[in-house]
Amino acid sequence: MGEIMGLVRNGVRIRLLAAVAISALAIASLASAQDGQRQDYNVEAGDLGAALRTVSRLSGREIIFGAEAVKGKHAPRLRGTYSADEAVRALLEGSDLTAEFRKDVILIRGRSEASGEIADRPAEEGDIIVTGSHIRGGHATSPVIEATRTAIENQGLNDLASFARSIPQNFSGGQNPGVIGSEGGSENVNSSSTLNLRGLGADATLTLVNGHRVAYDAAAQGVDISSIPLVAVERVEIVADGSSALYGSDAVGGVANIILRRDFDGLEASAHFGAATDGGYVQQQYSVVSGDRWASGGFVAALDFNRSTDITSNQRSYTTSLDDSATLFPALKQYSAVLAGHQNLTGDIEFEFDGQFSDRASSVSSPFFVTSDVRTNGTRTDQKVTQFSLTPRLRFKLPRRWELTLTATHGNSDTDVGVSSYFQGNAVAQSKVTYENRLDAIELGAEGPLFPTPGGEARLAIGGGFRSIHLYGNIRTTFGGVTGSTSQDFTAKRDAYFAYGELSLPIVGPKNERPLLHRLILTGATRYEAYGGVAGVATPKLGIVYDPTSDISIKATWGKSFKAPTLYQEFSARQAFLVPGDIFQAVAPGFGTVLVLGGSGADLKPERATTWTTTVVVRPRFLEGLRLEASYFDLKYKQRIVAPINDLLRAFSSEAYSDLRTLNPTAQQVLSAIAGVPAGLTNQTGELFDPAGVGAILDNRFQNAARQSLRGVDLAASYGIDLDASDRLELTGVASYLESDQQLSPGQPTLQRAGTLRDSPHWRGRGAATWSRDNFSLTGVASYIGGTLDDRFEPFVRVGSFTSIDAVARVKTRSASGPLSGIEATISVLNLFNEKPAIVRTTNPATPPYDSANYSSIGRVISFTLTKAW
Repeated sequence: MGEIMGLVRNGVRIRLLAAVAISALAIASLASAQDGQRQDYNVEAGDLGAALRTVSRLSGREIIFGAEAVKGKHAPRLRGTYSADEAVRALLEGSDLTAEFRKDVILIRGRSEASGEIADRPAEEGDIIVTGSHIRGGHATSPVIEATRTAIENQGLNDLASFARSIPQNFSGGQNPGVIGSEGGSENVNSSSTLNLRGLGADATLTLVNGHRVAYDAAAQGVDISSIPLVAVERVEIVADGSSALYGSDAVGGVANIILRRDFDGLEASAHFGAATDGGYVQQQYSVVSGDRWASGGFVAALDFNRSTDITSNQRSYTTSLDDSATLFPALKQYSAVLAGHQNLTGDIEFEFDGQFSDRASSVSSPFFVTSDVRTNGTRTDQKVTQFSLTPRLRFKLPRRWELTLTATHGNSDTDVGVSSYFQGNAVAQSKVTYENRLDAIELGAEGPLFPTPGGEARLAIGGGFRSIHLYGNIRTTFGGVTGSTSQDFTAKRDAYFAYGELSLPIVGPKNERPLLHRLILTGATRYEAYGGVAGVATPKLGIVYDPTSDISIKATWGKSFKAPTLYQEFSARQAFLVPGDIFQAVAPGFGTVLVLGGSGADLKPERATTWTTTVVVRPRFLEGLRLEASYFDLKYKQRIVAPINDLLRAFSSEAYSDLRTLNPTAQQVLSAIAGVPAGLTNQTGELFDPAGVGAILDNRFQNAARQSLRGVDLAASYGIDLDASDRLELTGVASYLESDQQLSPGQPTLQRAGTLRDSPHWRGRGAATWSRDNFSLTGVASYIGGTLDDRFEPFVRVGSFTSIDAVARVKTRSASGPLSGIEATISVLNLFNEKPAIVRTTNPATPPYDSANYSSIGRVISFTLTKAW
């Protein structure tokens, strides 16, 4: 009864928090009714058409122009607070275009072009599609987290992996080079970095590049974002909301879209150097980006080399009890390249292309004991990852302002891991682990207007395609040099056919608005995916945008999401291990040995989820430059595929695992359990195998075992103000509160997940302030990661939170020409006060005594970056 009341109190608390936040934002500006709303802009110099579309999207003002009028024209950088009219004037300055400002729209035309010639031709060429919708110029009903490359660099971050770890909605456990061993559900096979929204796992977050899929990484269905150099990125958009109706499998926790630079005019080179003041993590990074732009197209090419040394236990005060050779953060060396471009082939056909390549090597040392180094007793792991992706795309303009897009992708990701095991100074085993992932996909999509509505124009997006994924896995182990070897391998393939549709239906718009009804848009989407060997899945999503005034937008979504079993979960080899019974906690007397079963499970079904989200966005006109947002989310996730015993040592002491253990099995039960295991029984007891002497069987094979519930609140605020003619202040803040629990199977207890050790904390937040004057800017960033509860064994204890402060200064030269022109220098100090992770209890002295899934061991880092542009 106490547990039930606790869940009720939690539910009431989270809903009260959401209600207070949303109500406060709504009340804050209902009374505002002034005209001429101003907006904070930071638009990079580049294509004029793209800049005008960005202003249209951010301001909500319709801007109409002909494709030929803006073709090949360049827009200056737009930075500051402007009304939509002022922003357009600034972008058109120096061009041969004029603007006609009407009540509802802005018309752009050449000086000799009559306004009537373009009045019926909205700006559609290359319209920016915001992640979360296939509709060009559509309003995303889910909240979108957006960060430009400049905003990321302003915070002192020099790669996408660091940026991902800074996002409050993202859990840094899982595939993350700083996570040690298997803490926090880590699949840290090859030191890659994947997004893990809401802590649901890297395989439940779909990561796209320029809107298309790329090959998965290692064994899990995550995508390594660290392989893409930051200099090649225009912006990153993240929707932390179920999105399978739009993008298919994997998008349960949400979807991220890494949008590459479209083209570049000139040459830019940079060098970055940094180091942790406590030792280790010495960084070198060299980047070059170049390209060209012409009337009918352009391209960008980027090269990046990044190298950092490892962090070892003797370099941190809280891990000096470990052997000096223990790795806390691996040594990394990576080469990466990106090529992207576009070319107009005819007036109605445009060709686009993007390709990426990366090669990374890393190494990790894990000694078994605190009294000897890794080459005496331990394992040394050397990892190498090679990835590439090629994606051509054709865009066709069709009659009635429709657009057809044909996209094809071929991608590959190969991981090779070498593991050397040592005991008493001897190399007792050599293992080689190989994972090869391949993706081949083709998709055809169309989008355009259907018919006029009172609120604007109904639009439809439809499409379909084919996707094939392959995974080859091999584990080969040699014992004692030549005394024996084992090998496990599997080859798996899955083909998927899919079709989708999305409808946007504006009911009320600027032309027919009325009091407390400025805008009303209904949206609906559905997608069907049919898999070979897995049942077909249909997922719907409904959304609504309601703006009572131009200051306030209220959005809500409801939808279904799903995730197909990963190829590793479904096809990896079955395994059987015989281990000593005395390694477990609270084992009954007489348990001489225990048989542990692992690997693939039979008849795995797709995971399914139901999500709903409510969001309020406020841009009060009485306080120019202010933007406030609050979202409440609720996710019910069932049929989760898990290796259910996530803490093997507690398999007999926790009632959550009672359905997974067979006590005192017969010899026949033991023999039946290991029958058909490809590699046979792996005996780790040092004794002869006796089926009659096995005290218990633990079934830890992948299975659809878990139900998980998540709910919480995301908060965001930004404010930009010009202090005077040359000084500007920009403030941003984001925070996320999460509650989650999991039940392995019906009848089992519901276990708290969020807020416990090695899982997502309840609270994460990040705030930044940037002051800029002419060619100089200074940024301060504060990050907070909440504490957790260590509930592994009695007594339960609290683990302290982690707060860090960063400072970044950037200065540009004033010279317009000559050798000193185009130079920018950046000095950053991350974790200024050298915050350290809290100490946690360990049962093994060789285990690092901190929660590496949540808290970083890097410490204070001082770095310097020099950039030169030509």
